[in-house]
Amino acid sequence: MFLLGLILFLFLLIRFDKVSDANVFQKNISIWLNVSKVIDGDTIEVIIDDKKESVRLIGIDAPELTDSSIKGKLALESKEYLKNLLQNKKVRLEKDITQDDKDIYDRLLRYVFLEDGTLVNKKMIETDMAEEYTFKVPYRYQMEFREIRK
Repeated sequence: MFLLGLILFLFLLIRFDKVSDANVFQKNISIWLNVSKVIDGDTIEVIIDDKKESVRLIGIDAPELTDSSIKGKLALESKEYLKNLLQNKKVRLEKDITQDDKDIYDRLLRYVFLEDGTLVNKKMIETDMAEEYTFKVPYRYQMEFREIRK
């Protein structure tokens, strides 16, 4: 009987944790933020509660600015495209419960939406400014992002 009670308790604890994550996720939906800076083709900076936060777009990888080859030129194009896409627009960030909250560089891992509903992460792939990228585990839009290149 004790073992059954313990299992039930652990199950409820896990479910409550998921509900807490979902509630946090729901709260983030209605928060519109200004982009303060575009770092590169897959990273932006926003102000949250008077604090600058770097945001890494989930599911994409853009060329690195430090690359000196042709990819370096593509990196500049990717950054400029993202900058133009987000300039003077508000964005909404969404967390994906399948992913960590932050990466090893302390950047928030998020989907970025424009007010018109455009999923910026997806748009970057559609316009060849970034490629689909899976870090460790599948994410919510993985199959959709992969289908773009087929």
